[in-house]
Amino acid sequence: MVSLKKYLDPLPIPPILKPKYRNEKETFYVVRMMQAYQTLHSELPATRIWGYEGMYPGPVICARKKEKVLIRWENHLPEKHFLPVDKTLHGTMDGPEVRTVVHLHGAKVRPESDGYPEAWFTNNYEQTGSYFSRRVYWYPNCQQAATLWYHDHALGITRLNVYAGLAGFYLLRDSLERKLNLPKGSYEIPLLIQDRSFNPDGSLFYPSQPEPPVPGVAPSITPGFAGDVILVNGKVWPFLAVEPRKYRFRILNGSNQRFYRVRFDPELPIYQIGTDGGFCPLRSSWKSCF
Repeated sequence: MVSLKKYLDPLPIPPILKPKYRNEKETFYVVRMMQAYQTLHSELPATRIWGYEGMYPGPVICARKKEKVLIRWENHLPEKHFLPVDKTLHGTMDGPEVRTVVHLHGAKVRPESDGYPEAWFTNNYEQTGSYFSRRVYWYPNCQQAATLWYHDHALGITRLNVYAGLAGFYLLRDSLERKLNLPKGSYEIPLLIQDRSFNPDGSLFYPSQPEPPVPGVAPSITPGFAGDVILVNGKVWPFLAVEPRKYRFRILNGSNQRFYRVRFDPELPIYQIGTDGGFCPLRSSWKSCF
């Protein structure tokens, strides 16, 4: 484990993904899962990550209510995982070591586009799980505006793939949101909060054994793991320079198991206007909840 200085690096803002095409009928994206190296703290060497479009977190996907969005998720990852895979778990014993499938968390979609854990696929779709049925997922977006997120969902290794970096925002908008005159553009900021631990060489640390260790099983799944540093948008303890005005923060806990108690300066008026299911029902009486 390493000790890192807080508030040394600015907060990164994930870019918005551009579609391959958009017309009156549909919007089509191609999203690749790739291995890359990324600087997660200026005191660390570049860290190996797995990211959508080779970045951690992945790019933001923006959609409108009732917009038909098609996404072809592509696996361009290596055959071997760089984190410890427990081969005694269901789904990991006989299949390939690196498998991925994407789940859009909170979205109302048909089962074949929901990222079922056994609908996994490997690099170039060479091997697929028993429930794999399509390469292109269909998202009808027939729900109210909400802060959603996409992440890996493969059976037996979800914890490892998400820890490696496979997560990103999916922002769904509607006409009600447009009428509310909320902060937008550079004043609307997604915040993906996750915990990690690092080895001295900058690589991600994930335990290969629980405490106490499991005799004869190495590596073995741990009952839970909480990292010793907090990252926001893929940067360790970042800072954000702000103007004296209103901001809209979309806060997401993307950690494997850790929960957070988020606090703000009591002198600042903070209002919760929604959850991952959409806007709060009493929009005319939003209250500060911090």
